[in-house]
Amino acid sequence: MQSHNQARANAARRRQAETGESYAAALEAIRLNRLREQDGPAEAGNPPVGRGPDYFHSEPVPEVLTELVRYHSHRIAKYLYFAMDEGRWRSDFAEWQAMTLYKLTDAMAHLHLLIGTISVYLRDEGVERYFLRRYLQVNEDRQVEAYFTPRVEEHLAGLTGQPAPEHSVVWYSVGSDIATQSGWSHPEQHEALEAALHALYGNYPDDSEAFEHLPPALQERILALIPIMKNSEHHGAAE
Repeated sequence: MQSHNQARANAARRRQAETGESYAAALEAIRLNRLREQDGPAEAGNPPVGRGPDYFHSEPVPEVLTELVRYHSHRIAKYLYFAMDEGRWRSDFAEWQAMTLYKLTDAMAHLHLLIGTISVYLRDEGVERYFLRRYLQVNEDRQVEAYFTPRVEEHLAGLTGQPAPEHSVVWYSVGSDIATQSGWSHPEQHEALEAALHALYGNYPDDSEAFEHLPPALQERILALIPIMKNSEHHGAAE
């Protein structure tokens, strides 16, 4: 992945030197040219011959992508928590409107960035647009490309160790920290969220092996949480 992104960055710099346009504009032109080359022979409704799901069955999931999902899931859950909490403590409806929508749109921004970064990663790995449309549950390429924002490109560059695009601000740094599990990233909090979500939504004890795919330490945390959550449910029902 890194060598592929590096080649694209080098091509953009060559184009920048030739045309005098900005690095971001050159990078976008390189990307659009590649998309046209990839998508040209395929009809919109038919699977193309190229990299689709079958190509990746033997490939492990890149760790940077799983860490990316954990980071943004944690941030999204945090903003949703804040949004729910507004309704518990606010008696001022005017303030509730503003604060709740602020938190929900912050959560949406993280979700959009997460989806976009995964999509651009797959795009750079050669996944055809036909499949990206399917994965994103949309019908048109423009709906896919709506996720390909400068923030997403910046975030992916940091995540995969590529040079920072021109005018990068915060998301390059966040992507880099996610990859190294430092700085903006807080793995211990991500693990706490993961344990809580498994305890809340995992199909256990109906499926006694529901947590077998997880590391033993995480399994222990989940199994310790389940009785606490069950007691809370019983307490609420009694009231």
